Amino acid sequence: MTVVVSYGQGRVRHLRPKAQQILDAARVIFLDAGFDAASMDAIARHAGVSKATLYAHFENKEDLFEALIRFECQTIGASFYRPDPLAEAWAEELEKLATNLRKLFSENDVPAIYRIIVPVAARFPRLAQIFFEEGPGAAIRDTAAYLQSLSDTGRLKIPDAEIAAEQFIFLVSGDLELRGALCLPGKSKEKSRELARSSIAMFIGHYSMPRSSTP
Repeated sequence: MTVVVSYGQGRVRHLRPKAQQILDAARVIFLDAGFDAASMDAIARHAGVSKATLYAHFENKEDLFEALIRFECQTIGASFYRPDPLAEAWAEELEKLATNLRKLFSENDVPAIYRIIVPVAARFPRLAQIFFEEGPGAAIRDTAAYLQSLSDTGRLKIPDAEIAAEQFIFLVSGDLELRGALCLPGKSKEKSRELARSSIAMFIGHYSMPRSSTP
């Protein structure tokens, strides 16, 4: 029985106390041991519940891991900065978005969950797809919606908002993926701010140019 979690208006729906207790324990065990080494026995012990209670909420380890991925991605997604499409200072909104993206992709459990997902992605493509769709994919969709609004109002000239969203996200936060995967420290605040601002300037410069109709 997969525990379904969802959020709206920036707030995560609370799980039943016992399910939340199990997910909290699963987070600790999965992040410490990885997917393969983590056991349902260890999770039950850490949660302080019986295995019968654990299996009453989750059918197996994959089911539990899926619920954890969904919950973590949606919890993080609830704190995703959604720029105001009506704000006049749209360049400042892009900078706020970039700052928020760098924070999201370097803090919380995002780097650790990414390190767990990658080794098992080939064996469990559905879990990898869920992680992408509800994590990075959600960020791409929300960013694309804002960029489309900038294009619609003539502030930028963006032929494909989804492509532009991926470009923006990787420009302002792409360095964090490799550092996170290798457990390396991030850039200093000064360097991080400099990278984000120069990336935004590059992005705006590109999409401010007239788009040629010829290839």
